[in-house]
Amino acid sequence: MVDQTNTATKRQSSQPSAWIDLSPDDERELLIALVGNTFGDQPQQRIDAIRASRIRFARRFIRLARIKKQDRVLEIGSGCGFGTRLLAEKADRVSACDISPAYLAFAQKECAGIQNIEFAQIRSRSLAGFDDSSVNVVVSISVFIHLNLYDIYWYFREIVRVLKPGGRVCFDFADEDKLFRRDWLQPKNGKSRAAYFLEQAEHYLDDPHRLFQLMQWNSMYGVINVAQQCGLQFVRRRSDRLLFSKTT
Repeated sequence: MVDQTNTATKRQSSQPSAWIDLSPDDERELLIALVGNTFGDQPQQRIDAIRASRIRFARRFIRLARIKKQDRVLEIGSGCGFGTRLLAEKADRVSACDISPAYLAFAQKECAGIQNIEFAQIRSRSLAGFDDSSVNVVVSISVFIHLNLYDIYWYFREIVRVLKPGGRVCFDFADEDKLFRRDWLQPKNGKSRAAYFLEQAEHYLDDPHRLFQLMQWNSMYGVINVAQQCGLQFVRRRSDRLLFSKTT
């Protein structure tokens, strides 16, 4: 007989502690983990600029996922809640979840007073707190860029379970097939994708335990094939964002 307690403990310990162990009292660390050094070494001094940037980014997911006022949306990875606020404006109800207690605490403050948002902590690769066929849309912003293909598979399995038939899922990913392509060698926001990869390769060499914090590069076709195995149909792509629908 399998020791279920021991198995659960092993699964829990394999979660990316780099995110779970973030301190709710260290706003600087939280923001750097969210946006890197794009806003300088003291991002807590540029909250308004970060909020505006994340809201602009979230709009792209809302447009691609075609979120409507009657939709119930599940957001995987609330982060600081900057995009969550916009999702709540567009949808009937938003369930925002994260593996990080620190991010959830920040997001709850960011979205204080907004009545159609509920927050929940989840375990990595699990949406155990959500009912089957309970949401119309799943959105995940800047989360799948940190997931390897095994992680993506298990999230797809859970997403298919909680989505209603015909429901949609929209997320961004790090495309390995374009990594050193000529057009991606040009700087974007001050740094090319190739330069970003090489920088993160140095971080990995210094400390392999930081792997969960680094970009995880995947093939679009690999992601699509895994999605199809789980019951998701590819709909379209916009830049690094992919849209799928539940086939049954």
